[in-house]
Amino acid sequence: MSVDNIIPDQETLDRFKERFEEIREVKDNEIKTIRLAALMTDMESAYDIPLVGPLRIAAFNQSFSEVMELYKQVSQARCF
Repeated sequence: MSVDNIIPDQETLDRFKERFEEIREVKDNEIKTIRLAALMTDMESAYDIPLVGPLRIAAFNQSFSEVMELYKQVSQARCF
């Protein structure tokens, strides 16, 4: 996939942020964690976020820091 296909537009990123805020309000931790995992999967698909390869991850983080910041927040909000 080319970089042109994964450039985050602000509208899409804002929708993911809104969805994250809605999920954070869920009281049931099991449901919240499932929904957060689904949000992460959707972000991975939308932005082609690399899950392996330290150099690829570092390059993506540098190029798309706002996307990665939200992705990390979502990941850390899960309850285990």
